[in-house]
Amino acid sequence: MPLSSSISSMQRAGIRRLLIVSGDADWYQQVIAEILPTLRSPLLWVGESAPQGVRSIAPHLAKGLLGQELGHVVFNAAPGFHAEALAAVAGAISAGHWLILLVPDWEQWDGQPDLDSLRWSEQPEPIATPHFVHHFQRITLEQPEIAIWKKNSEKEISALKPRPEWLRPNGLPTTEQTHILHALLNDKQPINVVIGERGRGKSTLAGMLAERVKGKCWVTGPSKMATQVLSQQGEGVEFYAPDALLEQCRQQAPKGIDWLLIDEAAAIPAPMLRELIAFFPQVLLTTTVQGYEGTGRGFLLKFCASLPSCRTFFLDLPMRWAISDPVDSWLKSLLLFDEPQEPQVEAIEFQSKKLSQSEWLSCPKTMCDFYTLLTSAHYKTTPLDLRRLMDGVGNHLYGSFAGDVIAAALWMVDEGGLDEPLAKAVWAGERRPKGSLVAQSLAAHGGQWQAAALRSRRISRIAVYPTWRRQGLAKSLVISAIQQAREEGLDFVSVSFGYTPELYHFWQQCGFELVRFGTHLEASSGCYTAMAMLPFNAHSRPLLDKLRLRLRRDGYFIQEKLKLQLPVKVVKDLSLNHDDWDELHGFAYFSRPLDVSIYALIRCADKLSNNTDACVLKNFLNEGNNIELLCKKYNASGRKALISMLRKVVSDFIKHSEK
Repeated sequence: MPLSSSISSMQRAGIRRLLIVSGDADWYQQVIAEILPTLRSPLLWVGESAPQGVRSIAPHLAKGLLGQELGHVVFNAAPGFHAEALAAVAGAISAGHWLILLVPDWEQWDGQPDLDSLRWSEQPEPIATPHFVHHFQRITLEQPEIAIWKKNSEKEISALKPRPEWLRPNGLPTTEQTHILHALLNDKQPINVVIGERGRGKSTLAGMLAERVKGKCWVTGPSKMATQVLSQQGEGVEFYAPDALLEQCRQQAPKGIDWLLIDEAAAIPAPMLRELIAFFPQVLLTTTVQGYEGTGRGFLLKFCASLPSCRTFFLDLPMRWAISDPVDSWLKSLLLFDEPQEPQVEAIEFQSKKLSQSEWLSCPKTMCDFYTLLTSAHYKTTPLDLRRLMDGVGNHLYGSFAGDVIAAALWMVDEGGLDEPLAKAVWAGERRPKGSLVAQSLAAHGGQWQAAALRSRRISRIAVYPTWRRQGLAKSLVISAIQQAREEGLDFVSVSFGYTPELYHFWQQCGFELVRFGTHLEASSGCYTAMAMLPFNAHSRPLLDKLRLRLRRDGYFIQEKLKLQLPVKVVKDLSLNHDDWDELHGFAYFSRPLDVSIYALIRCADKLSNNTDACVLKNFLNEGNNIELLCKKYNASGRKALISMLRKVVSDFIKHSEK
């Protein structure tokens, strides 16, 4: 039965369908050669091994399909399963089309290394992903309308269950869109947000607003292609790239612009968004909360909550397909996109226990609840994290339960343990192996190579259902996990978080001390990154002392730069201590970056005379943002050449001091 024979019934029902082709490369290429001639509409191939003449893209480029409408798609997941790409592609396929998914041999897949694991496993070689494979197979077999073709088996397509005829959108606003448009046009508020899953008509709604507004609208978004639906709706709508628009607004505040329409706002860094919206009287932001872009959930959790006034609307009904669409249902179950339902359970006692990845096989519901609880509370969680949680190496999972209902979840990851030469190469700016986020940062940015050599464990995620917050569940989980790490002989535990006074207070209560404070706002949270640690032994306590002293001394300059009061007692100290001399050596003779060494360089400049070489460093520290002017002044070909000059200045200073 050719795939084309079912297309007319799919169009009437307003659905897409999924065909999974499972087998070796020779076999699925043969199947594809039989299928392609029967599919009339343009086809997109995602992944490697595309047939000649077929439009194709690499999986990592799939995010660029946001806002587009696709026909049939072949997604080659046989070499590796790029979950975020699949989600983005599936969200763009319109009704009446097939998603054809190529996967390895069904029976052998769970033991086959997955090339995509190189993105998230922090291992030097691809690893097998049995827990994800079994989850995929279980979810797929639960859905009878999915066709599965295996080598040496019948190629069958199951009949569709009866469905009413789908009323395709006719260009007029739906009931949901009409309600939102009426509110936007008649009850004016400065900041408005429309949130919905993929394919719910958010961009179309923004275009309808542009068409109906009497004044002038400007449009911005992560890509011009992504805003094409919006731009087609409103005549005279002008598109600007976010960075270009912000620069233009900084130079001259816009006049006569009634609305700024921001498409897929979650893909734009929060600090940039916050500054942009301040220039316009009315703003409409559209975004997707489903987490495969990585910052969408943060948009709702952090950004919207931080605004003094923000009106939020939701679009629930799909526009590109019917409610009963099999692909939509399968994808939500596979990648656990549905929001968790807060349990209606009265709990007096809670039991904490350690979970293992094997429970994805024995207790899949518990593990699904564990993951969805984390996604509901964390702005960074994406399908990549689901893959890591299922099959990553060095995971430690803890849950607090009211009966069999999860109330709190904690995820920790092993870090460090690098051999001394590699740890020192990380400090020198010459190597950056995968993994060990905090351990390597304390070596690379904190200047202490021992942090990467010591064995540590980092808290990656923690979440508690709102009903059970402020009952000590999170602290209890953290304390028990810390105790286990101590008993296992680790050197320290760490945590990295978007700094807020409330979060810092929580980690303080758990015994952590602040050791690093970033100077760049995170795109997803709009907060500065903070890192804290809790040492266990004589190896890690001196590390804490050094990092604590460095933060106190560097914190003076950080406060000046950020205009923010740090939660530690800072001190203005322009003397050069042992740590500063190490930093200067690292900058002069190794590859330690300028921004990492900057505070030691400030102290160095204070000791320099006013000769020509010294002026290079002093002028850079005073006018570092104007690279073009400095290069012209000192006859340097560019930033790289200018930094080479700075390294020589420091090298000469060190040699002179040694004499």
